Amino acid sequence: MHELEAIWALTWRDLRRFSRDRSQILGAIARPLLWLLLMGKGLRAAVPVVHGVDYQHFIYAGAIAMTVLFSGMFQSVTIIWDREFGFLKEVLVAPISRSTIVLGKTLAGAAVTFVQGMVAAVFAPLVSVSLGPLQWIWLAGVVALLSIAVTALGVVIATRMETFEGFGVISNFVVLPLYFLSGGVFPIEHLPTWMAVAVHANPVTYGVDLMRRVIGQPVFFSTLRDLTVVCGFGAVMVLAALLMFRRE
Repeated sequence: MHELEAIWALTWRDLRRFSRDRSQILGAIARPLLWLLLMGKGLRAAVPVVHGVDYQHFIYAGAIAMTVLFSGMFQSVTIIWDREFGFLKEVLVAPISRSTIVLGKTLAGAAVTFVQGMVAAVFAPLVSVSLGPLQWIWLAGVVALLSIAVTALGVVIATRMETFEGFGVISNFVVLPLYFLSGGVFPIEHLPTWMAVAVHANPVTYGVDLMRRVIGQPVFFSTLRDLTVVCGFGAVMVLAALLMFRRE
């Protein structure tokens, strides 16, 4: 119970910090909005339909994935922030295990990422995507799984970084390929061999595919494969975060 209280305290702290940060809230709203309008409208003129789906509908799942990727990585920078200003040292001397700290930071970042991902999902009517109550529930579940996995990946990277600048460079180097090779912008068929290999090795690809299944769009993999890869990726990243943090 003591460990669970510590996890909740860390999660609640980051949620409150997010609620008070107007720039993060604005970014959570503006990023998917601009992407759906600018990218959706712009590329729709050149690519009107993808697999029988209007291009703006096609990139809807990709816009949610993009929000989760950027937010999940950004939330992990709080580890560097807390280390820089001494809060992490205070947490480390608290009577809780390091595993609890990692789980707390991961769940805290994932909670904020989940909120931002669902904010992006709310723009569905903007691109004429209609979802029923059950679809919203399933979509929220997929966003939650992806949020945990991406945030854990960010924790792994942040644990090895010493500066904000270094984290920014490395995180962008990781996030951009994960997004552009996820099938969120273009279909994953008929690609060059090397790109097809990268797309199939990218775990975010299966998260986007799972969201498309929920929305009712054409998919490329089975539900079992999508869930196995996304859950497996999340489990591996959480385990890696635990190991990295213990070494630190």
